[in-house]
Amino acid sequence: MKKIIFDTAGFLAGLQNLFPQVYTTPLVLDEVKDLRSSNLLRLSMESGKIVVVMPSSSTLAQVTSTISRVKEKGLSQTDISVIALAYDLRPSIVFTDDLGVQNVLLHLGIEFNSVKLSFKLRNKKTAKYKCTACGRIFNTCYIECPYCGHKIVMIREK
Repeated sequence: MKKIIFDTAGFLAGLQNLFPQVYTTPLVLDEVKDLRSSNLLRLSMESGKIVVVMPSSSTLAQVTSTISRVKEKGLSQTDISVIALAYDLRPSIVFTDDLGVQNVLLHLGIEFNSVKLSFKLRNKKTAKYKCTACGRIFNTCYIECPYCGHKIVMIREK
């Protein structure tokens, strides 16, 4: 049976009542701040529906390595903890609207669903870097193009 894992979006949408048991991390709970969501979360925790688990340090390291490999920038410690928990509890399904999280989950082969978005990421993406002048593509980020000296921007490739 797949374990259900929520990031903050799942709790803000109040979806925890749709499942017999939901897993999350302490960092996610810290992000749930609005009164309505906090009250629903408190009631769900009191009823035992929410299981709060911190992922293993070895899995956190592995996920961090994957994030670096796919060049997914901007993920918070909370995001990383959710991805690592999903990896620890496989088979699992993560409920998240964060496209960066979805991309890493795709790379790790972990199932996910969007919470409020009407779509979800379907293809793995990795970052490449492109010169704004000469158009050369690089796997490594440079401050300026080593060929022409112009600005480098990050692009996403499938």
